[in-house]
Amino acid sequence: MNVRNLTKEAETIIALAKEFARQYGQNYVGTEHLLLAILGQEDCLGAKVLAELSVDQDRAKQQIDELLKARLQETWVMGRLPGTPHYRDVLARAAEEAKGSGNWQIRSEHLLLGLLAEKASTGCKALMAMGVDPIAVRKALGRNRVLV
Repeated sequence: MNVRNLTKEAETIIALAKEFARQYGQNYVGTEHLLLAILGQEDCLGAKVLAELSVDQDRAKQQIDELLKARLQETWVMGRLPGTPHYRDVLARAAEEAKGSGNWQIRSEHLLLGLLAEKASTGCKALMAMGVDPIAVRKALGRNRVLV
């Protein structure tokens, strides 16, 4: 998947998401992997905002595991490790968030906002189950950095 304007931080998160998919033994990259990857980069703004909202990687992993047990997601084959349609949509929404903030570069906070916008995705469902919603995230982002 070729996404333009990724910062080094976002590139690292996407690479880490692919690694999480491999660790799960899955042949696709989904929004759940993206969420875990954001949380895995503790110094990024997206992870800091989630920590402020009482979300850590262990808690997210537990919630994701429960959701994945409930049902299997459809995958979309693309390259060596395909991304689900939701994953692709999150990346597109992240690009829109970056553009809308006047910054063309996609960062962790844009990926997080993209996850929250993709309501039917496993990553968003996990966040919502942990009490994280877009309004709270935007408020936390505003407190941490004028972005959104």
